[in-house]
Amino acid sequence: MFGLRIDEDTQDWVIDSFFWAIDNHLITPGTRAIHATKSNFPAPNGPHQEVAQALIHAIQKHLGIENQDIVAAPLNGLPAEYRHQYGQMSSVGGTWQSDGTQALITYDPETITQRRAFLSTLVHEVMHHRLHMTALDMPGGPEAEELSTDLHCITTGFGALQMQGAEEAGWQGYLRQETRAFAYAVFLLLTEPDSNTRDNGLPSRSSRLVKKASKLLRNRQDDMHDLRDALHSKG
Repeated sequence: MFGLRIDEDTQDWVIDSFFWAIDNHLITPGTRAIHATKSNFPAPNGPHQEVAQALIHAIQKHLGIENQDIVAAPLNGLPAEYRHQYGQMSSVGGTWQSDGTQALITYDPETITQRRAFLSTLVHEVMHHRLHMTALDMPGGPEAEELSTDLHCITTGFGALQMQGAEEAGWQGYLRQETRAFAYAVFLLLTEPDSNTRDNGLPSRSSRLVKKASKLLRNRQDDMHDLRDALHSKG
């Protein structure tokens, strides 16, 4: 089987971003994978705005920012089939903006039936808010914010959901799926080092990518050692 297509510069960026996430408390020794279950994301059976608001609040709780005022509203505009742009999952499916006091996340009601893709988009938009609570001095700088936002959905525990959502939506978002797989493999090795299972219920293609990424990380044992030291020294 072919290896994972992820260049050294991208690998370095992912590793550096994990160090940044540790320094900024996005990932802690207690962080674990957050799967798309009803217990993790309780939501009412009601109007889509109530569903979106409940899901956003659940995401905020997982991130420890439930005290932040974030409001959900449907995205206005053309029907989804006319707004699709390849590789732009989050910019099409949702937006985030803030006036410094209250934040607004808009979403596409037409995508709510794609449950994991919809939830993944909301995670991405809430992650914008979380990152704006820092100095935005992450590797790559503010100009790489969308890429970093996708990546830090993984550093904070939403990696499986991000990979599932991208597959369900039929396009990748800002990160390539192979880069997500590499980042998720780093996350698993940091948070579940004794686990022999690396797929965590992912679709078969994503599962294969994560397993390949885990093998690739054998060449970065020094980096993983330093990441573990940094993570537990912050604990």
